Amino acid sequence: MTKYFLVSGLLLCLITSCATVPTVQQSRTNLPEANARVWTEALRSEDRKNSYQVTIRIKDKQISGICLLKKVGDEWRGSLVNEFGAKAFDFIVTSRKCELQNVVSLMDKWYIRKTIASDLYSLFEVDNLKASFRKKKVCCEQDALVVRFGKKRVVTRLPDETLTMQNLVRHISYSLVRMEE
Repeated sequence: MTKYFLVSGLLLCLITSCATVPTVQQSRTNLPEANARVWTEALRSEDRKNSYQVTIRIKDKQISGICLLKKVGDEWRGSLVNEFGAKAFDFIVTSRKCELQNVVSLMDKWYIRKTIASDLYSLFEVDNLKASFRKKKVCCEQDALVVRFGKKRVVTRLPDETLTMQNLVRHISYSLVRMEE
């Protein structure tokens, strides 16, 4: 029974990952080009180190810490550490994927790594037109820029420049607030 479940799950992942068609739709309002981007210059600089206060909520539990992010070549490199300075993981985001490295043993399970890597890829590459998203719908709702990836993920840039990302399937919420240097 377990073997059948694993094999069918892997086949389903393989089939769905091969059917990617990048499309972008804008609706509800005509957004100016500068406002249609989630990552503005005020939120993320390509020239210097970026730091964010991060909160990750999983159902009724919450993890908070600091995310350090820097652009190196064509990729974004970052680390997530808690308030005590213990590193949760490092990550590298390219235009094609996100890879987690040096993951703390509590989180070092394939399904946790896969979910977090996929969510981070969606969050950090949301504005990349060459990213391998299936469907992306951009709209403006109550002064917030909202990007939906099908029925699975939602990225929101609030008027106070707070970024949130929700994984609707796994019930995980990520919140990033830029920290001043």
